[in-house]
This record gives sequence, C-alpha cells and structure tokens, in this order.
Amino acid sequence: MKTIIALCVFIMMSGLVSAQEKKGPNSWSFQSINNIGFLEGQTGSAFQLQTVNGLQYKSWFAGVGAGLDYYRYRTVPLFIDLRKEFFSGPDQLFIYTDAGISFSWVTDNQKMGYMDDHFSNGFYSDLGLGYKRKVGKNDAILFSLGYSYKKLVESYTEIYYNYNLHPGADAMYNDQTQKINYSLNRLSVKIGWEF
Repeated sequence: MKTIIALCVFIMMSGLVSAQEKKGPNSWSFQSINNIGFLEGQTGSAFQLQTVNGLQYKSWFAGVGAGLDYYRYRTVPLFIDLRKEFFSGPDQLFIYTDAGISFSWVTDNQKMGYMDDHFSNGFYSDLGLGYKRKVGKNDAILFSLGYSYKKLVESYTEIYYNYNLHPGADAMYNDQTQKINYSLNRLSVKIGWEF
C-alpha cells in the first residue's frame, strides 16, 4: 500500500513541478488534469479525487492517472487516460476513456469482521464526455459526466457449527471460504483544473 501512495504522490507532484511553457498548436506539451467529483450508483453516493498527467498533441491527450475512489469500498484506481477534443477556441467539447486497475484500500470498518477478510484488486474503467473552458493561456476548467465501473472480490473464511453431524457428540465445526464479487456501476460527475 505504501508503494501505491508513493506513486500517487509522485504523479501529483510531477504535474505541480512541471513549469513547462506551452508551444505552438502542432507541438507536444505536458498537461496535468486534477479532478474532484461525485459517484452515484445503486449503493449510494461517494466522493472521488483524480490526477492525470500526460502529453497533449493537437486535439489528442494520453496520460497516466491515479486517484481515490470512496464508492462502497475505498480503492486507489491507477489507469491510462485517453482524450479527444473537438472544436478550437476557448470552449471545447471532449470525450475520454480510462482503463486500469482498482487497488483495494478497504478500511477495517468496511470489512465484515472475519479475521481473514481480504479484498482483491480489480478492473477499473470510466468513459464519458465533457466541456472544457480555457481560462488564460495554459489553464482550463473542465466539467465531465461519465459512466464508471470498478470490480472487487472479497474473500473470507466462514466457520459454522453443525450439531447434526454426530448425534450425541459435541458440536463439530466446518469452515468454508466465501467469495463475493462486487461489480459496481456508477455515474461519475467531475469538475477539474487543467494546466
């Protein structure tokens, strides 16, 4: 888990440290996109944070992102982000798609209470469309709406007592490994800052 946190901090800091001047419209440039948002789904609402850092070429962007996702169970998504912008000028529309791994970082309060309760990492994706409003030469405000998905698998051993195995004898116990697959579909609404 320390590695994941260190990677997230590194990605965020790389965006803040970069003081690179943008060049012409036909050149490569570094971009950092930082989002705050809400997730809404069948199991309620939750908060999310994301940072994406990568390269812009004309109307295309490709980068690596990381974040915090508090929907149902706390996770750290690490993903590839691809974007395509439409129109030129201060107002632009864009589409985006993200795909990667959702690393589990479940709190003790979110677990069922079994000693060996364990969550496995799973697939993460997000796709949608957005609006970009340029403010200044290199900065922009972003609004986006998308469909987000994350998968987790919870495993734990359940011990139960069976009094019917040997009539007249003491209770016998059995243990059985249980697995629960969580496929979480959510609506994602984000506001962000690009620089």
